[in-house]
Amino acid sequence: MKNYKIMTVAACLFALAACQQENPYQSIPGGLDSSKPAVSSFSYDAAASGAKSAGFTWDAAQAVAAGATSYTIELTGDISVKDVVNGTSITIVAVPETSAVVTKDIKAGAFYYARIRANYPGYYFSNWTYLGSESAPLAVCVGTGTMEAKFGAPASIKTSNVAETGFKASWDAVPFADSYVFEYKPASSGDWEKVPTANTSYDVEGLVAKTNYDIRVKAVKGEEESDYTTGSVTTLEPSKFNPQMSKVSDFVEFLTTEAVLASSSSQYTLEADIDLSGVAVPSVESFKGTLDGKGHAIKGLKSGKPLFNTLSGTVKNVVIDASCEFAPEVPFFGIIAGDNQGTISGVTNKAKVAMVADAVADPALVAAIAGQSSGEISGCINEGKVSVLVNGPTVAVGVAGIVGYQAAAVNDCNNKGDISFQAKNITGKVVVVEATGALPTIGGVVAYGAPGFSMSKCENHGVVDYKLTAAETDLSANLNRNQMGGIVGSPCGAVTDCHNYGDVNVSLKNSNPGTEIPYEFIVCVGGIGGGDYEFTNSTDVFSNTSYINCVNEGNVTVDSDAHKSNSAIGGIVGWPGQEKPVTGTSVNGCVNKGKITGRGVMKCRIGGIEGGTGVIENSENQGIVTLESANVGSAIGSLCAFHSQGHAITGCIAGGEVITKVDLTGGVGGLIGNLGNVDHNTATGCKVNCKITVPTYDADRMGMVVGYFNGTSKTVVLGSADSPIEVSGSINGTPASADNIYGKANDSNHTINFVIK
Repeated sequence: MKNYKIMTVAACLFALAACQQENPYQSIPGGLDSSKPAVSSFSYDAAASGAKSAGFTWDAAQAVAAGATSYTIELTGDISVKDVVNGTSITIVAVPETSAVVTKDIKAGAFYYARIRANYPGYYFSNWTYLGSESAPLAVCVGTGTMEAKFGAPASIKTSNVAETGFKASWDAVPFADSYVFEYKPASSGDWEKVPTANTSYDVEGLVAKTNYDIRVKAVKGEEESDYTTGSVTTLEPSKFNPQMSKVSDFVEFLTTEAVLASSSSQYTLEADIDLSGVAVPSVESFKGTLDGKGHAIKGLKSGKPLFNTLSGTVKNVVIDASCEFAPEVPFFGIIAGDNQGTISGVTNKAKVAMVADAVADPALVAAIAGQSSGEISGCINEGKVSVLVNGPTVAVGVAGIVGYQAAAVNDCNNKGDISFQAKNITGKVVVVEATGALPTIGGVVAYGAPGFSMSKCENHGVVDYKLTAAETDLSANLNRNQMGGIVGSPCGAVTDCHNYGDVNVSLKNSNPGTEIPYEFIVCVGGIGGGDYEFTNSTDVFSNTSYINCVNEGNVTVDSDAHKSNSAIGGIVGWPGQEKPVTGTSVNGCVNKGKITGRGVMKCRIGGIEGGTGVIENSENQGIVTLESANVGSAIGSLCAFHSQGHAITGCIAGGEVITKVDLTGGVGGLIGNLGNVDHNTATGCKVNCKITVPTYDADRMGMVVGYFNGTSKTVVLGSADSPIEVSGSINGTPASADNIYGKANDSNHTINFVIK
């Protein structure tokens, strides 16, 4: 199997250094040297390409032998590819790689020309090698493949989903067309109905049954228009199907013929329970009508596919009985929808969803209700166990009780089933829909959230269990930001009024447990959410992920052998978002009541509210935070383990207990375990009332308010004269006093305004 690599910033910098600081956006002093061997056999690699990426392979043995240090791949949307100075997308690939996957600056469905050259010392480079040829280049359509790059009329026009009142028209994409004009009219008479569109399909509705229609489409590129491509279609006779379904035969006919023909105005209901025991039913490719289960149950269904592969309509008030069983056979699986683009409400699942695989090489989403969703989901309940077991290696997999990947609102949903993911090891980050650079994630209600996501009034009562049994296998680079949460694994948006009652267990072990994993392997684990890392918006504190009025009562336990990592564990959230001076993440009005426990040889930051670091307001820890074993560089705190970047902490209460069975150098504190060396003026309105227990008291690195100051050069003011931090509690039985308020190792430039209570 080929080892494809998505070039990272670091890799690009390495490659640039290798070719003596080449800047592909400027002319290079050495310039073209046609005597230098060029790259040969430049090909598009369909297997490595995805919906939003383009893979390429090439042969450069002669170039490497001649001293080539890197390759430059250019993609451009300009039809005059050979005359382009700089491409739309430029990727530098270091020798000796002979494959790459390009994702940066390219768009799904767009057309590009591609070319590659070899770069040599002294700023010299070879001739370009084109995809196809210089005189007849091939165009790459991202997500589709390659085709001859020639502007003209669409090669064909097709119809599908023909119904009594409408149909779907689709046509071949034309390279570099800006848009299309689709037209239709009754064949006998009438004017053309014109529809400008940027898409290559259009759903026509509101037609007359059993009528012939003429259709045509043309491509538009600037002022230029192609000829028309023409066709025709005849709508169907009015259906004799009764949409009020009460028998098995009704529902089977609905799934077999009616659902795919439904328009957005089509209405179907269940008038009785439907028992599908022993009945094979198809998965509907797409459904845009409304199915109202009226509280009735579907029973006895055994399937590996969703009821609807794509749902653009509505499904509501359906019960999936416990007698059903689902073993996902498709990458994006939910019992109701693989891809929800419509609305799902009031659906209850009681059945088991269990995926078993020897290996997972492509991203997967497994949940009880929907796999991927860009439509609203509300009032849904999952009572069945949802599990993914991978006996070997895996890439990104999202596992959740309600929906695997959500880019819209999730409201009033409740998970009561256990959610589990287990694999041997992870092979690397991959793209999961819009979640770039993703690793497996798991959540009680939702796994991945993306822009457009929000959730409110959701609950989780099930156990959320994540396990890697040989995490070090084939590990050759850092794998960071693996995110898990009781409510949501990796959110992106407001998480409001959510309540977690279920335990969250994460086990990330070496195949020889207790042996240190040689690379960073950061996990972010929280009772409510793991953390928003990929989508954090640093320009607005409240624009992205916020946890508002959430409560965690579940126990959070992380057992990890990743000793080089600062994994983050919190009662509310592990690591809220990217560590930036202005963060797009916040915790407000949240309470943790669960036990938060860490063990293993990992290096971690573990806190009652969050591991660190983000804005925390009006929140309280009442739980016990414990490190049973860990790397000595770890940090622990009742409120947060690590805090930095000047983020505000106001109106918070650090209660409960802090227990470490390890003599930590990273800091042990009530309010904050370790405070970063950044200017801080915060912690007004805060209270500390916790019991701290350590093996050996270290006055330099332990304190009721702050355990350890990570530097002395910045000015830190915690509390104020008007609003001092109220401190009570104890360290190893010694009551709070002026002597144990903060670690004394680094106290210059630091002022803590406090009052002993």
